[in-house]
Amino acid sequence: MPEIIKRKKAMSVNPLKASEPVGGSLATLGFNRAIPMLHGSQGCTAFAKVYFVRHFREPIPLQSTAMDQASSVMGADENVIEGLKVIAEKSKPELITVLTTGLSETQGTDIKRCVREFRERYPQFAEIAVVGVNTLDFTGSLETGYAATLAEIIDGLVPEAGAAGTKPGTRRRRVNVLAGSSLTPGDLDHLRDIIEGFGLRPVFVPDVSDSLDGHLVDEDFSPVTFGGTGISEVKALGDAAATLVIGASLKKGGGPAGKADRRADRPIASIICLDWRQPTHWCRPWQISAATGCPTGWYASGRSCRTRWSTPTSCWGFYGWPWRRTPICSMPLPT
Repeated sequence: MPEIIKRKKAMSVNPLKASEPVGGSLATLGFNRAIPMLHGSQGCTAFAKVYFVRHFREPIPLQSTAMDQASSVMGADENVIEGLKVIAEKSKPELITVLTTGLSETQGTDIKRCVREFRERYPQFAEIAVVGVNTLDFTGSLETGYAATLAEIIDGLVPEAGAAGTKPGTRRRRVNVLAGSSLTPGDLDHLRDIIEGFGLRPVFVPDVSDSLDGHLVDEDFSPVTFGGTGISEVKALGDAAATLVIGASLKKGGGPAGKADRRADRPIASIICLDWRQPTHWCRPWQISAATGCPTGWYASGRSCRTRWSTPTSCWGFYGWPWRRTPICSMPLPT
C-alpha cells in the first residue's frame, strides 16, 4: 500500500527559479542557431542543464567556461575568450550569449570587456553575434535574468533606426511580440493564432514555441538550437508596424521594451500586462487594432464567440482572473 509522505516545511522553494543565469539561458534558447555559455564552474551549468532537460524533455545546448580553483583566484578571462573561439569553430552558431554566474560575479569579471577582446583577437568570427550579460546568482530571479538577456540581445543586434534606414510600418503586416518568461511553447502558439486572426504576421522575440516544442529534426544531433527567432528577423525589428509586450517584467526601465522602443523609434503597446493593479485589463484586443490599423479580427469576421472559442476556459491565464475566465471575444471594445 502506498504511503503519503507530507513535508513539514512551511514553504518549498525551487532554487533554480531564483537563478538569473537560468533565465538568461531560457531567453537565448528562443533564438535560431543560438547557444548560451555560462561563465562559471561546470556544476553551475550542469545543474541548469538537468533542469531544462527534465522540463522540456529534449536535448539542451548549454556550454560552460569550466572555472576551477586556480582560475577563480587568478582570473578566468582567458577561459571566456578561448571558450568562444571553440564554440564558434565547432558549432558555427549565429548567436552566443555569455552569461555570468555567482562565482564569476564574485570574482569581478568584466564580461563585456572579454567579449571585446574576443572580437579583437579573432576577427574571422565577426559574423557571429556575441552578447555578454551580467546575470548574478545572488540577486534577482529567473524573470529578471530573462529580461536582462533579452534587453542586451536587442541592444546588441538591433541597429539604430537612423543608421540602418529602418522605418516603422515598412512591413505593415509584421508585429513584434516581446514574450515574457512565463509563456510556454503552447502559450506562444495560442497567441500566434490570435494575432494571425487579425491578418498580421507575429514575430516572437524570443520564440520558444519553435525551438523547445519537442519536435523532431532530421539531424541526429544539433550543438545549437533548432528553430526559434532568426537573427535576421531580430535585426529588422524596426520595420514592423507595432511592437507588443507581454509581461510586466519586460517593460521596466532599461528593459527589452525600452530598448526596442528606442531602436525602432516607435512607441510600444502592451496588450497583456500582468499587473495586479489592473486585473480586468490583462488582454486588450483593440490595442492590436489601434497599433496596426487592422480591424479587430473576430468582430470583423462576423464569427460568434462560441464558434471561435468552443472552450474559452482552457487558457484563462491570458483572459482574466481564474474566477472570471472571460473569453477574449466577449470583451467590449472601448467607446
